[in-house]
Amino acid sequence: DLDKLLLGENTEEMLACDLKLELGSQVTSKDAIKYCESVGDYVSREILSEILSDTEDHIDWLQTQLELIGKIGLQNYQQSAMGGVE
Repeated sequence: DLDKLLLGENTEEMLACDLKLELGSQVTSKDAIKYCESVGDYVSREILSEILSDTEDHIDWLQTQLELIGKIGLQNYQQSAMGGVE
């Protein structure tokens, strides 16, 4: 899986691929935080905790966008995003 590229053919697929990667990153970050705690590396743990927080925020955003696409459809989502997505 390390060399596998996740490519989406449309906006929904791209968001889904990004979500899959972020979920994997979330697991890896949690494992790394546990390891840092076990060896007493609290500086790295703090850095990884900040990364985990950003990752979880991005996961929430991606899930929200995918739910929105499910509710209003891909074309309406893309049209509404023409002015920018927050």
